[in-house]
Parts: sequence; structure tokens; C-alpha cells
Amino acid sequence: MPPDPILAAIAHHRQAWDTFQTAPEGEDSLNACCELQDALDTVLATPCATQPGAAALVAHLRWWLAEEAEFAADYQPAYGRAEARIAEIVMLLGSSTSDPSVPDPIYAVLDAANTAEIAHTVACETLDEDDEASMCRCNAAAERAHHAWKALDQTPPATLGGLRALVCHYVRLGESMAESAFLHIARSLEGCDPAVDLRTLGRSA
Repeated sequence: MPPDPILAAIAHHRQAWDTFQTAPEGEDSLNACCELQDALDTVLATPCATQPGAAALVAHLRWWLAEEAEFAADYQPAYGRAEARIAEIVMLLGSSTSDPSVPDPIYAVLDAANTAEIAHTVACETLDEDDEASMCRCNAAAERAHHAWKALDQTPPATLGGLRALVCHYVRLGESMAESAFLHIARSLEGCDPAVDLRTLGRSA
């Protein structure tokens, strides 16, 4: 199995951060700052291929958020995206590992949709409308995001943990996806066992 691509992205971002801390003022510092920003965009847009990779990303982003907390406003919107990605990974890993004997396809589809969304956001933020290659990258990212969201809309969760993850995902999006989110959740609930007493969920046996 090839190595998880997120590990290389993490290493690159950490190296770029270290270089920026020691770069002399002037042109070297400016170049290091640009390299650091590119590395940050990459680590936020790179998908995790394994659970250890996802755990490594959470640890890395938590370290970075703590280091740069004083400058959070200067790093927006990347700082907020890092916080959101941590929250989503923790939510997905926590739910998906609660019962490994019951696979739920919604987790992989959610991760793909979130990754595509971040990649599209980065492409839009760095778009140069006068550069054909930049336009092509942005259009390709938009197309991938569209297909990822379409796949999400067509995938019902198979477990209550997956349903919870889906609901949390739509809550984060707010009103922008309200109608389609409601329909997706409604379709998902059709497959739930009508005999399940929701008041007993989460209680110890």
C-alpha cells in the first residue's frame, strides 16, 4: 500500500514553518512566508487515506493552531478551516471506530465531500482569472466538488453513528444546504428500525 499522502503534506508544512521561523528579514522571509502559505493550503486540501494519517493530521493541526493562536485573525480563513477539519475528523473517527464490525459507507463519502470542498475553496482563493492554468484548476476542483456532493446526497448512512455524522455535517453548513440536507436526512430515516426506542440510545447496558 502506498504511503498516506497526508504524511508528506504534514512534513512539508512543518518544514516550511520551521524555515519561516529562522528566515532572515527581507526577501528570504517573504519567500519563506509564501512557501509556508502554500504548504498550509496543501495540508488542508490533502485527503487522508488512512486512519493513522487522519490522526497524524489532527495532532499536527492542533499543534499549529496552538502555535499560531495569537495570529489567528491573520491566518483566516485557513485558521478556521483547520479548526473545522479537526472537528470533522474527530467526529468521523470517533463514530466509525465505535463499532468496527458495522461498516458505514457514509464516512468515506463525507470525508471525500469535505476534502473536495476544501480543495475547491483553496482553488477559488488562489484563482488568477488571467491565467488559463489557474482557471482550469479551479474548474476541475469545482467539478470534483460537485460530484462529491452528488455522491453524498445519494448515499444513505447505514448506522445511527453515520446518521449522526451526517446531521452534524449539515448543521455545520447551515441554511445554504437546508432543503437538500432535510431531504437526505428524511430519506435516511426511512431505513431506520421503527421499533428502536431513541430514549435508550447512548445509555449503558
